[in-house]
Amino acid sequence: MLLDLLLGFAADAVVTGAQSRRVTKVLRIVLAVLIALFMLTLGGFMLLCAVAIDGGIAVRLVCGGLAALCLGYLVFFIRAVWRKMR
Repeated sequence: MLLDLLLGFAADAVVTGAQSRRVTKVLRIVLAVLIALFMLTLGGFMLLCAVAIDGGIAVRLVCGGLAALCLGYLVFFIRAVWRKMR
């Protein structure tokens, strides 16, 4: 439970830091790349689970939906970071 709380704070700090103008540009790019890699990995893993799992159509749809949510969040995150960089 404590680890979940600490990881939540760390993830929130990384996302906020990547979108903040107070952080240097190089550090913002590094933080954005970390979040992008994490979301791409998570979305790809969920998509792989949707293809490889043998649990029926409902489980595949749930895994595919989670993959779409991860990749959709990634698009909006990159868009927000890009706008803050200008």
